[in-house]
Amino acid sequence: MANASSGPVRRNFGAKNASSQRKNGSVARAFFLTLIALVVALSALAIHLSRQVMQSPSHDHSHSTDDAPVKAVASPGAAAADVAPPSNNNIISTDNAKDRVYCMIPFIWNAEIYTAIMNTWGQRCDVINFLTDSIVGGKLKGDKITDDPSIAYRPYWEYPSGTFPDNVKFINMTRTWNDCPADKKGDKKVCRHIWEKMWRSWVYVEENHLDQAEWFCKVDYDTFFFPENVKYFVHHKHWDPFTEYHYFGHLIQHRQKGRDPMIAGATACWSRKTLDDIADVYRNMPMGSDKGERGKCEDRAQATEEATTSQCLKENLNVSAYAARDDDLREYITIAKYKDTLTWNRTEQGEWWYWKGKPKGAPEMENTIAVRPIGLHKYKTSEEIQQLEDQFFGPPDNKELMRLNPRTKTYVKKVRKAMGTDE
Repeated sequence: MANASSGPVRRNFGAKNASSQRKNGSVARAFFLTLIALVVALSALAIHLSRQVMQSPSHDHSHSTDDAPVKAVASPGAAAADVAPPSNNNIISTDNAKDRVYCMIPFIWNAEIYTAIMNTWGQRCDVINFLTDSIVGGKLKGDKITDDPSIAYRPYWEYPSGTFPDNVKFINMTRTWNDCPADKKGDKKVCRHIWEKMWRSWVYVEENHLDQAEWFCKVDYDTFFFPENVKYFVHHKHWDPFTEYHYFGHLIQHRQKGRDPMIAGATACWSRKTLDDIADVYRNMPMGSDKGERGKCEDRAQATEEATTSQCLKENLNVSAYAARDDDLREYITIAKYKDTLTWNRTEQGEWWYWKGKPKGAPEMENTIAVRPIGLHKYKTSEEIQQLEDQFFGPPDNKELMRLNPRTKTYVKKVRKAMGTDE
């Protein structure tokens, strides 16, 4: 007989499920709170690391002239092993101030002169490029050409890769430099197609390098240039290169009546705004005239570069040539060797073309040139270029300085003092 208490066993599944659910809910809440705490901790760590990065010193990756020592550059035709062009990335300095100076040298390839410039004043440019005719060959001594059978005239692209340094920028010309007939003495000289060379060069610079500087200077290869004194000059003038038109250098005013004054070709500088806008004028002006000088802003054969530049600026931008003189009316740029300029006496010589239009009372002789010169002209050999480097930047007792005559030495010492060479 069955026990009265026996019977079917009843399991309380509902009570167990409720307990299990309460337990699972507690675990979920604990997990969720742990996850929130982890996120907060990671966020705090990220903020801390970010602040550390922001406070760490930055690194300057800009290129300095010291990063690119100039090596000897062989002439075209030399063995490949002798060719060692510098890799200078346009020689951009670490100075990112608003008055960087771009040195543009109109050039016919000449390895000796290139190396002389790059070993001297070229190192002090913020950017330096040699805008070079595309035909290479012959040997040059100043403006005289000596044909060299071992170096035939041919376009630069036919030379081996690496023959030319990175800052030699070739310009394709419609008129060549090497095909003019010899003069009466039998000397063959460089053809004077400088106007086409200039306007094409400036268009190239505007299209490719406009953001690399604020002041752009055309410097003849035979001008010893002081880019640091361009900065001094424009700082003193409080000029703005971005919003103002400026075109300055050694002002020439001896031309016939009715013609615009012009800047002598030794060195001519302009602001970024001037370059930006004149490049448009050059791109759109009439091309291909063979009529010679006729008072128009156009591409033409036998044009005077300085005159045409000033005319294009005046007609199209209403920009006039500006005389680069200091507060004492001394010239920043010479058009002859400085030792000669220091002897020019207006009182005795009278109003010859150099003095025509210059202010009355402008200094003469040893006081003619500013003590912070921008350009000294007519130094056509590599030896002369190095001599000026030694005179103005060498040790205070170097032989090139000591051999100068008293008048010239006195001027050089004034320049060295003004520029802090010996400090």
